[in-house]
Amino acid sequence: MTEEPPGVLFVDDEPENVEVAVGILESSLGVPVVSVDSVERAVELLHERPWKIVVMDLFVPLGDHPRRVLGPRARRYQEHVDHLGGLVLLEEIERLPNPPIVVSHTACTDHVLHELFGDRVARMIPKPAPLDTLLQGLMDVIHGI
Repeated sequence: MTEEPPGVLFVDDEPENVEVAVGILESSLGVPVVSVDSVERAVELLHERPWKIVVMDLFVPLGDHPRRVLGPRARRYQEHVDHLGGLVLLEEIERLPNPPIVVSHTACTDHVLHELFGDRVARMIPKPAPLDTLLQGLMDVIHGI
């Protein structure tokens, strides 16, 4: 059985932001693109296979049973950040042995929250971004520009 190449994991709870994008990104980038709508499901997939890039919204829900997948620090403050699931997801990504590149795709304009991302986020793409802007941002990240 052949292992799938590392793909793009798209974490966003607003389907209108990803439905069209997933198919176009998959064919344009030539890698699998999977979308999920919660931190819980994203963490499950992050442990199932390698991912090259995680495109994530800052405002994404933790999920129905996040305690099953979150690390100890994230569990400690989960009740206070349910609406800021992207911060919890970043912490979970940092716990991986080979973390993927993280791209923020969010409507958040709060500079303080963006500063919390620090250097953990390779690129910030404002939401809603035209599909060509999103695709170009991901291509730039993939090619190290």
